[in-house]
Amino acid sequence: MIKNSQAISVPKSIIESICKNRDYLSELDSLGDGDHGINMSKGMDLAQKLINDEHINDMTGGFQAIKTALMDHIGGSMGPLYGMFFRGFIKATADKEEINGDTVNEMLHKALNNVESITTAKLGDKSLLDTLIPAVKGFDQEWQIHKNLISSLQNMQKESQKGFESTRNLKANIGRAERLGDKTVGHLDAGAASCNLILQAFAESIISLERGI
Repeated sequence: MIKNSQAISVPKSIIESICKNRDYLSELDSLGDGDHGINMSKGMDLAQKLINDEHINDMTGGFQAIKTALMDHIGGSMGPLYGMFFRGFIKATADKEEINGDTVNEMLHKALNNVESITTAKLGDKSLLDTLIPAVKGFDQEWQIHKNLISSLQNMQKESQKGFESTRNLKANIGRAERLGDKTVGHLDAGAASCNLILQAFAESIISLERGI
């Protein structure tokens, strides 16, 4: 049983993963501004400070700290996009004392719907949606069949990774990289990478809590 009030490890694991991969994400952003990792880790550092300063111990509060930091303190399009992503997580868990598979499914769907509400990007445009859409479908399909949280998260991880890797063969149809056209083929997308890191860390931390590790 996963209690919201004791699951601060989930947002903390996301923060840690993004900060650890700051240079990698900025390197992938060479077709854009080259600062994706810097901006994302800056936001996550601020979120960690909020968690520490306000003594936040619940999962929803941790996501609120991340949302606030990303929306208020990082520039470009990614702040609002990930702010809306985490707003979906917040809305799905705000009234939940326990986090189960249905809750996780709701979190993922709300995050996806929120992101799609503020972008014209679609699957195949070389963006974070190329990671997020298959990941959400991967969880949902496994959950509907087996109702097993761990296997559903593992399927989500697999589909998230495949979605991220698929961006190497796509041409950018949105964002700053769009102007480069065919030159973007052969490069992984930085937004898809950060989304994959977030989802992988999210899944691993939930699995650890479910197993009581």
